[in-house]
Amino acid sequence: MLLVIEIIMLIAGLWAVATGKLPSLLFGGPRYKLEGRGVRLLGVVLVLPIPVVLAGSVVLALFLGEEATGYATVLELIIVVGVGIAALTISRVIRQPSVASDGSGKVLGSAPDIEAIIGKKAQGSLIYALLGGLGIAAIILCPLAYIRSGQALKMIDDIKVGERYRNTAKTARILSAVILLFWAAIAVCALAVGLSGQQF
Repeated sequence: MLLVIEIIMLIAGLWAVATGKLPSLLFGGPRYKLEGRGVRLLGVVLVLPIPVVLAGSVVLALFLGEEATGYATVLELIIVVGVGIAALTISRVIRQPSVASDGSGKVLGSAPDIEAIIGKKAQGSLIYALLGGLGIAAIILCPLAYIRSGQALKMIDDIKVGERYRNTAKTARILSAVILLFWAAIAVCALAVGLSGQQF
């Protein structure tokens, strides 16, 4: 059963990476659309279960031998559930309302409403980035902050509304990248120390 779910995730992830689109029916219904660079990130997340499970199983087999089978099943379940939750969370952040346009690509709607959306994205991305500084949550929160701040900046540039949120969005974008790199460096150092300890 888990393998079927992993295969479905793999196919959906490869489709998202290749096309930059996913059916909105799976992630929010016809009121939303899933398109653009954020969808490609979502696709990468959806592709992760099979390679991560395989790598984890090999590592467990090296350290535990025949006893690794039970642990590998638990690891597989945790990874599939974790990726599913991450995919749903990311999709809620990157999905866009299916709003009407005038044919030239200009969004129809009142400026205050659009500015409120921009403000929500910019301020939300800053909150995500700051929460990412608390630890392992950075793996999910920092990419979300980066995507949301990018969306806010794009809307400011395209629609010419919400200029007062530009600095907030830029700050969140830089902060999310710095925090993610910080925790990645710590993870690499911890892994290196752990491996060197195993050797001696």
